[in-house]
Amino acid sequence: MAKEPLSREKSIVLPAAITVAAVACAVLLFACWHLQEGIALPFDTYSGYFVSNKFEPNAAESFVVVANQKRFDEVFGVAMVMGDKSRRLAKDIFARSIVLTAIKRGNAVYEYKVQNVAERDGVVTIRYMVTSTPSDSASFACPMIVSIPNRNYSAVRFVENGKPAKTVEVRHSEPHQ
Repeated sequence: MAKEPLSREKSIVLPAAITVAAVACAVLLFACWHLQEGIALPFDTYSGYFVSNKFEPNAAESFVVVANQKRFDEVFGVAMVMGDKSRRLAKDIFARSIVLTAIKRGNAVYEYKVQNVAERDGVVTIRYMVTSTPSDSASFACPMIVSIPNRNYSAVRFVENGKPAKTVEVRHSEPHQ
């Protein structure tokens, strides 16, 4: 007995059902990842600052959560150069935000690209990529400076190039100035 060829309606319905199932699986996977990572937080990145040579000068890397201008000024200074178009913090940034910083030091220039920032159960996770360009003649301290909304966080996890780099406890005793 010969098989009856698929009708046009059946040949369209089967691929459509497979496509719907694939999309549903993708949505489910995204939802699971989203629940694991937490709620996405808005963030802004900044540049045009140098790291104070008094702040952890012998550390290869530093991770800091900054809640006020006084602490920020202890860690950073404004780098002034002609034609500078750097994006700097607003004067009142600490009234509404905290600043997350990672600093790499060494014989290379480091560039950061923030992938995302999320919060789950009071813990912020900042995921970023770092690339470096080696230097034969100079040593650098290169900062990543990121602001997020000021909320009641307990810790910040820095995840660099897909690997945990450091978890920093957030102190709530610092006044916001």
